[in-house]
Amino acid sequence: MVASLTHRDREYIRVIFSLHGEDAPVGPVELAKKMGVSKECAYQKMRRLTFFGYGEYHLYKGFQLNKKAVQLVEEDTKRHHVIEQFLQKTLDMSHHQACKEATKMDSSISAAVYNHILHQFSLSPSPCCGYDPSKQLTPKEIKQCPWFQRIIPSKNI
Repeated sequence: MVASLTHRDREYIRVIFSLHGEDAPVGPVELAKKMGVSKECAYQKMRRLTFFGYGEYHLYKGFQLNKKAVQLVEEDTKRHHVIEQFLQKTLDMSHHQACKEATKMDSSISAAVYNHILHQFSLSPSPCCGYDPSKQLTPKEIKQCPWFQRIIPSKNI
């Protein structure tokens, strides 16, 4: 059996990115506080992400993302915003409604359906959080997005 990244694994990668984990290692204590989990749970997740090739765990320093992980964060963020805007424009949903529904859909929608939406629908900069598909994503920008804020307890952002 071949294991793959879970939805929760991807959330951890986004939180590490928001903590500037592409520039310097993020320790398990800091990650545990942000995610509302134990230090051991955060450490085990870092080991899992290392195993899957999304970064490297540096002893006594923490986990640092690699380019593959940063690319995953950018793809996941774009995917969410494409689905969110598609729901807003085609079903006339409010931003809040569309964001909640896109959160439910973005990890389960097939690649074929997503690509069809992407090629038939132009994505414009998001008015809610400032996400702009034409610019490189920054940790500050992802922290402002309501979608990201749902990942972790609001007191920890």
